[in-house]
Amino acid sequence: MLKYIAVFFLAFAVLCPLSVRLSAQAEAAAKCAHCQKEKFVSVRAKNGAGKEVPLCYECAMLPRCAYCEMPSEAETAGGDRLCRECAKDCIKEKSEAEKVMKDVRQVLASKFKMTSKHRIICELGTRRELNLEADGEHNELGWFDPKTVRDKPQYTIRILTGLPRDVYRSVAAHELAHDWMDAELPHLMDKPEIREGFAEFVAWSFSKSEGNTRMTEYTERRTDDVYGGGFRKVRDMMGDAKTAPEWKKVLLKEFPLKGKKTGK
Repeated sequence: MLKYIAVFFLAFAVLCPLSVRLSAQAEAAAKCAHCQKEKFVSVRAKNGAGKEVPLCYECAMLPRCAYCEMPSEAETAGGDRLCRECAKDCIKEKSEAEKVMKDVRQVLASKFKMTSKHRIICELGTRRELNLEADGEHNELGWFDPKTVRDKPQYTIRILTGLPRDVYRSVAAHELAHDWMDAELPHLMDKPEIREGFAEFVAWSFSKSEGNTRMTEYTERRTDDVYGGGFRKVRDMMGDAKTAPEWKKVLLKEFPLKGKKTGK
């Protein structure tokens, strides 16, 4: 009798976990967000909208998009891989880049009262070109280039070609924040943590106003000292300040000019 009881419990111990595993697998069966086939889910990944979706094992092993967690299908002229959704609406023509830049500039003016009188040249560039303009080490998405040409000031914003539209808009807001600071608070342009932290704060505020969770979360996740640390420092500094004139007052209080007027 004891022998049969022992066999029964041994069988139960073996079959019960197997039953649980089979049940869990059955519950995990779903349509893969990439191949659209009904398969067992291997992982859950965030798409461009920040929503978690299921991926099967085969699709989870594919190269991923540079701007979300979905499998990639194409490579941009800038050298990044894009998923199906991000590739649908990426900025790769100069005329479209100029149009979006103009719109971002108008949104910053209307929502945040952030304006400058600078005439800005809008360009697209490859990652190699952008990295060479910087220090050659970071994967730059954009670059604000103020310089003097034939004794006249010239302002150029160059952004990586092939960015998804929502990413491009956030990067444009970041670079336009540099332009505003150059016009209003030029004495802060040589302080990297404040210069980049403020630009990240503006891009974060802009993206938040547009419901762009991909880019707000991207900014919040940054851990480097200049961009991530600078962003958190500036955000804490700003408190309840909501617009560029208010931000200017806060920055001047923290970093006052010595007997000089601010801006142009």
